[in-house]
Amino acid sequence: MTEPHERHVVFVTWKAGNAPAFEAAKRLGHQVTLIRSLLMEQSQNIDFDTCPYARFVDRVHVLKDATDPGALRACVRAVHEERPVDGFIASVDALVVPVARVAEELGVPFTDAAAAEAAKQKDRCRDILAAAGVDRTRHAVVDGFEEAASFAAATGYPVVLKPARGSGSEGAHVVADERQLAEILGRAERGVYAAGILVEEYLNGRFLSAEVGLAQGRFLRLAVSERSTWYRHEALETGTTIPAGITADEHDRVMEFAEAVVGALGLRLGIFHVEVMLGADGRPRLIEVNPRIMGSCLPNLFQLAGGGDIFELLVRIHLGEPVEHDKSAFTHYATVRWFGAADAVPKPAAVPDLDWAAAEHGGSLHALTVRFPDGDTLLPCRGNLGNFGEVQVVHADRATSIRIAEDIVAGMADRLGFEVTR
Repeated sequence: MTEPHERHVVFVTWKAGNAPAFEAAKRLGHQVTLIRSLLMEQSQNIDFDTCPYARFVDRVHVLKDATDPGALRACVRAVHEERPVDGFIASVDALVVPVARVAEELGVPFTDAAAAEAAKQKDRCRDILAAAGVDRTRHAVVDGFEEAASFAAATGYPVVLKPARGSGSEGAHVVADERQLAEILGRAERGVYAAGILVEEYLNGRFLSAEVGLAQGRFLRLAVSERSTWYRHEALETGTTIPAGITADEHDRVMEFAEAVVGALGLRLGIFHVEVMLGADGRPRLIEVNPRIMGSCLPNLFQLAGGGDIFELLVRIHLGEPVEHDKSAFTHYATVRWFGAADAVPKPAAVPDLDWAAAEHGGSLHALTVRFPDGDTLLPCRGNLGNFGEVQVVHADRATSIRIAEDIVAGMADRLGFEVTR
C-alpha cells in the first residue's frame, strides 16, 4: 500500500551525471519512474543496466527516441493513467520543452513550456530580455555571409557566430575577421544551423555561470561558477570551478542579473543554468540561459565543494515540497577540466595508465577518466561532445584546485603524445 508521503516522480531520460537524482528521489521516499531513450544512450555510450543508480528506479519505460513528441506523449500518458504523476524531471536539453508541453496538457506543475522554448531559441530569448530592459546585447539572425558581414561591420570584430538553437557549444565560433567568417560559413553543415544562424556582439570579461532555483515564487541562490575556454577556439568550454573566485558584491550582482533573466522569461519553476559574462565595468551580460539544471559532472562538483545535494533540492522543487536553502556555504573549490584532441589524430590502441595522477596529487584528485569514442581517428574537439577525458579536483585553495587540474591535463597530453584542448 502506498504510504501517504510517497509521491510519483518521473524522470525523462538520463545521463551519467544526473543519475544520482534517482537515489535522491528514492531517499525522499518517492516512487521513481524513468523513461529511457535508446538513441540518446547510444550516442553517449552509457548503459543503464550497469549504472549503479539503476537500483533506485522502480519502473522503466523504454523509447527508441524520447525526442519524438508523439512517442513521448503516448508513453507519459500511459504512465500517468497507471499512476498519476506528481512531478517531472528533465535535465537533458532536448527534452525540457517536450516534457513541459506534456506536463501542461496533464496539469502537472513544471517549467513553463513557452518560456522554456524562448530560452532555447537564443534570438527570441535576447529579444525578450531587451524588451524587459534586462540585457541589450546586439544580435541578429542572418541568412548567410552577406548579412553576417553586414552585422559585423556595424558592431566591429570579433563577433560570435552560433546556431540560433543548440547546445554543447556545437557550431559556435568567435570570429576574428571577415575572412574567417567567410571560411566558417562556407564549410558549415547546414543542419547545425537549421534553426537559424545567430550572430552576436562579442562580450569581454569573466566567463561565469549562475545556478538559481525557483520554487513557489522564491529564488534560491545556489552557486556562481567560473568557466574556462580553449585559446584556439574560444567558444569551446574546457572546464569549471565551483565556486567562482569573485567578490561578494560581484556574486550578488551576477545572481541579481540571473534572477532578472529567469523572471523576464517567466520560467516559473526549476533549477536553471545561466551563463554570464561579467564585464570589467562590473556589469553582467547574458551568454545564454538553459532552462534546466547544470549538466555533466557539475552537480557532483557542487556537492564536493560543500554546497549540498542539489539533486534532492531539484526533486523537492519539482514536487512542490517545502524548500529551505540559504546561501550555499562552500568549504572547498571543486574544479573539472574536460579535454579532447586538438587536431585529428589516430586513436591510441589503449588508454594510458592513469595511476600516476593519484600518486602525484593524492586526495585532491577526485576522478580521472579517459574513454575514447569508436573509430580509428580522434576528430578535432570543437564542442562538448568531442571530449574524451575528464579530471575532477577538490582543494581548499582555489588556485591550487585549478593548477592541479590543469597539471593533470598537461600530463595526460604528454602521455598520449598529442595536443589536447585545455
